[in-house]
Amino acid sequence: MHRKKIILAILIVILGVIFRIFLVEIINIPNFEAVTALSLLSGSFFGGIYTAIIPLSIIFVSDFHFGNTSIYFFTWSAFILIGILGTLIKANSSYYIFKITGMGFLSTLFFYLWTNFGWWLTFGMYEMTVGGLMQCYIAALPFLKNQIFSVLIFVPSFAILLSFAFSKIKVPQKDIKIKLAKEEMRS
Repeated sequence: MHRKKIILAILIVILGVIFRIFLVEIINIPNFEAVTALSLLSGSFFGGIYTAIIPLSIIFVSDFHFGNTSIYFFTWSAFILIGILGTLIKANSSYYIFKITGMGFLSTLFFYLWTNFGWWLTFGMYEMTVGGLMQCYIAALPFLKNQIFSVLIFVPSFAILLSFAFSKIKVPQKDIKIKLAKEEMRS
């Protein structure tokens, strides 16, 4: 199982890199991206160290393509925290698609607030006042709209794909219990 999980994580990183490059270079809608969805779902489906490794790998590898090798604390930490938020919703829970999509929406709001706070704090485009921070948030509203739209598309789509993939590499718990019960009856 562990080897299959690693292979699936690598495939998700490759998918994430391809999506990030494609969406930036071909679709070219600012903040229309799949990294938020994949970060959230890495926490929900994989948990553990994968919660950070999957989103950071997607960003790190795709940043090489874009020629950006600088580490942006606010962006990268946001994706890690979104992965951690994903661990709050287990992939086998009732109404999973609705819960994880709702968490995707909340994650987008968090990303917007955190990264724009970072922009305001570090780039000097706005006055270092509450009014300057509000100007920064207002100027970023179009980006928020695009990111919400992308999350509402990618979170449920990828959740369905990952549910299918995990059902192929895992034996469901109830099947294990049935097998154990049959073995006990035989002995």
